[in-house]
Amino acid sequence: MLNSVKINAVKAILFSLCIGSTGLYAESFAECPAEAFLVQDKIANLYTVQLATGFYEKSSPEDWNQQKMNALAFNVHDRYLYAYNYYYGTIVRIGADYQVEPIPLTNLPSKGFYVGDISVTDNTYYLYRPGGNYGLFRVSLDESSGDYLDLINVVNGNDLDMVIYDLAFHPDNGFAYSVDRWGNLWKIDVQAGTSVQLSNVGEGGTFGAVYFDVTGNLYISRNNDGYIFRVNTNWDYPVAEFFAYGPSSSNNDGARCALAPIISLDSPTTDFGDAPDSYGTSINNNGARHDVEVGVLFLGVLVEAEPNAYADNGSGLDDNDGIAFVTGVEAGKTAIVDITSSANGYVNAWLDSDKDGEFDADEQIITAEAVTSGSNIIAFDVPTWAETGTTWTRFRLSSEQSLSPVGGVADGEVEDYAIDIAEQNVTALHYPSSDTWATLAFEDHWPLVGDYDMNDLVVHYRLSSYDVEGTLMRVKIEGEVVALGASYHNGFAFRLPGLLRSEVDTGRLVFKINGVEQSVSPLEADRTEAIFIIADDLWDFVTAGENCKYYRTETGCGSNIQMTFSLEIPMEANINKADVAGFPYDPFIFGSEGHERSYVFGEAPGRRFEIHLKNQAPTEAFKLGFLGRGEDASDADNGLYFINANNMPWALNIPYEWEHPVEYMDIKYAYPDFHSFVTSSGGLNIDWYTTEQSDTNNVFKQ
Repeated sequence: MLNSVKINAVKAILFSLCIGSTGLYAESFAECPAEAFLVQDKIANLYTVQLATGFYEKSSPEDWNQQKMNALAFNVHDRYLYAYNYYYGTIVRIGADYQVEPIPLTNLPSKGFYVGDISVTDNTYYLYRPGGNYGLFRVSLDESSGDYLDLINVVNGNDLDMVIYDLAFHPDNGFAYSVDRWGNLWKIDVQAGTSVQLSNVGEGGTFGAVYFDVTGNLYISRNNDGYIFRVNTNWDYPVAEFFAYGPSSSNNDGARCALAPIISLDSPTTDFGDAPDSYGTSINNNGARHDVEVGVLFLGVLVEAEPNAYADNGSGLDDNDGIAFVTGVEAGKTAIVDITSSANGYVNAWLDSDKDGEFDADEQIITAEAVTSGSNIIAFDVPTWAETGTTWTRFRLSSEQSLSPVGGVADGEVEDYAIDIAEQNVTALHYPSSDTWATLAFEDHWPLVGDYDMNDLVVHYRLSSYDVEGTLMRVKIEGEVVALGASYHNGFAFRLPGLLRSEVDTGRLVFKINGVEQSVSPLEADRTEAIFIIADDLWDFVTAGENCKYYRTETGCGSNIQMTFSLEIPMEANINKADVAGFPYDPFIFGSEGHERSYVFGEAPGRRFEIHLKNQAPTEAFKLGFLGRGEDASDADNGLYFINANNMPWALNIPYEWEHPVEYMDIKYAYPDFHSFVTSSGGLNIDWYTTEQSDTNNVFKQ
């Protein structure tokens, strides 16, 4: 009697002979691919599918000439595709070069299989066909197994009776899953040959292709319309959510590597939006996304792919360039946008009018609007009930006519924009403009000059005010912390000179850091003045990075921006705008509590320590006795503050997105015209701060 080793050796020889007879030697896939695979048609075609967007393309060669295949499976153990091939009447192995190798099996039933997958936990192919003469079968693909390439019946089809058209193995628990034609989700124990109904997912039909991803999400593709739904099997009662528009077919069967993420991290082809994730932006939240691999249809002149929402594609380019707001957006009025499209398509858009962090069904402002290549002027109505203040819009362009604010689609682009809904008849003013940045730069060694590199804090910021016939309604402050070259611990704040704390409508004040609304009010307590604390200690929000001492001031220490902020300040009634100081208001830094400063103070001055722009008086919290110490030449009687004897300031306001000096580099070496500008009281070299006037070797580059 032959032992199992000899039997397996014979099977391996037969397998090799069968392969040799075709002259084919398939190559395995080099890695676990993120794409899914789909086989369709009676003369089989093999496609790769991006499940995130539904984008698909034919992979098999034109001369493939393979008969119908089904029960498609990806084997994570050897990185081959497997399927039941009706021409050979047995299973086949398919390589990355799409060569097809038949594998002879014993004990095959008279009909083929159209349901199957390969277990992730063991190298075994499971095939299923309903009916008393069939059922669930297993085939070991492990050459060291005693039953290698034997087709073994696990359970009769009368005992395991399911109307399913594909199954997929969970990435780690050993169970297979499927959804039947009525939408029932089944968890199948392939070892015992039993199944348990987990839920009804809420969608029915013929789901001829089902897939898993590495996080345990099951994807089911419906044959008749190609819709791809996602089912989170980790939920107590899993339900289906529409996920993407995929390919439809009367004959579908799918497979993918269950250990791969849904989107390739190395070669992404997916464009996401930029709004906070409550709107549905990331892949985990089924965010709006478009496949851009073909690159024919997009908004503006540029579209870039990223592996997930908020991911930096490394290009440094802003691809939100397709929407221009021709008018402001006022409650109860008509607004106009100019939409630039690369080709003919359809635009759908939403405005979060009630500012609840979601795009609701009644907040769609543009529905399936046909656009052509180039500029398209489109008007939309802003609801009368729209809440004033900052909110988000989403614009989606695709060849698909009707889209929702979430989910994937195979072409086009999504662009999200933060906009302001204004009161009716409002006058809006912006500094430096509605879509550019000014820069604040501080030297925090005051009252000593220090290294005067003006990068101890660098902030890009923008200011907006809204008034109706001279009555101030709202002020908006937004910005990002660009650099922190400070050894000292500093807080950062804005004061609105002329505005009292009691004149702020605290109930409607909105303060966000990194897009997240803060529970603690920024309005400083126990003050008469309206002072808004952005951060008590900026080092709580940024990190220097590996092998770096400071945040974005040293060569080789570039990073993404780690802190953004926005502050909407609504006013109580009847605030005269003329009584409040104009732009740039009063930005300043102050000492963080419990941290020492220089020897000049001999103590930890904390909040009593402030540094303001040149000739800006300090706040009521400042200790006036600090003036005149060290090299400070302030003269309160003459309105001179925070300057030295040479008229040099410790803080700068620059109406430009400024490139700051690298660490320890005196500003005069980074910007040679700065000194003459200051000593001439701004009469000379007024463009000293521009990139063209800098010594590029001495300014920080990302």
